[in-house]
Amino acid sequence: MKILKTSSALALAIILAVACTSNPKGDEAKVSEAEEVSQAEGMEISVSSDEADMEFVGTKPTGRHYGNIALTDGSITIKDGKVTGGKFVFDLNQITITDLKDDKENHDKLVGHLQSDDFFDAKNHPQVTFELVSVKSLNPEKTADNYDSYQDDMEQPAEDEKIMELPQFELEGATHEVTGNLTMRGKTLAITVPAKIEVADNGVQAFTNFSIDRTKWGLMYGDESKAVDKAKDQFIYNKVGIGFNIDAKAENM
Repeated sequence: MKILKTSSALALAIILAVACTSNPKGDEAKVSEAEEVSQAEGMEISVSSDEADMEFVGTKPTGRHYGNIALTDGSITIKDGKVTGGKFVFDLNQITITDLKDDKENHDKLVGHLQSDDFFDAKNHPQVTFELVSVKSLNPEKTADNYDSYQDDMEQPAEDEKIMELPQFELEGATHEVTGNLTMRGKTLAITVPAKIEVADNGVQAFTNFSIDRTKWGLMYGDESKAVDKAKDQFIYNKVGIGFNIDAKAENM
């Protein structure tokens, strides 16, 4: 599994000194109560920390930040050319703010704030987990025959296209609808999002990007619904963009 890096359209995060006047738009996750996870059947593929992380982007009226959270444990299960399960665990003690990578003081300050009780409360809840519940095909005719063209769809945009695309989070050409339990700050909710998924002889690729309302998981700092009068330009938009990109090659199977 491999998440898009800083040159991708999802080099993501939570707050920046680049002008941004609206919250992320596009595919918003459908959120519901946590669902039961059945035992997945098939071949389990381990996913290493070198192959994955989770990217995020957050905005406020005066800017945005983007970064990633490192994967510590992951797996995906395949049977008969289909994804039947998967679980990914991310370490909140390994947060990187990509746009502040050359500004250590402000980078460390923001990371500390995200790890604090204002946001993730990493001391008491050090992990974010995502566990697959179901994967529904939306495009049954998509097969390994067009795997190469699918890989072309996953090509990363040029660096100068990144900032323009960041706030959109729209996924074109979704092949599946994925439902999974997302746990943050000790709260688990099910999310349903569109995804591109392809299983072929030479590997598995899956990609999704979407937005969620962070306050549903108890991340209440700067809640935009509380912004009034003088505070109206100091809040953080409740919608946060998230991106996952799986790239499991045959040698890892």
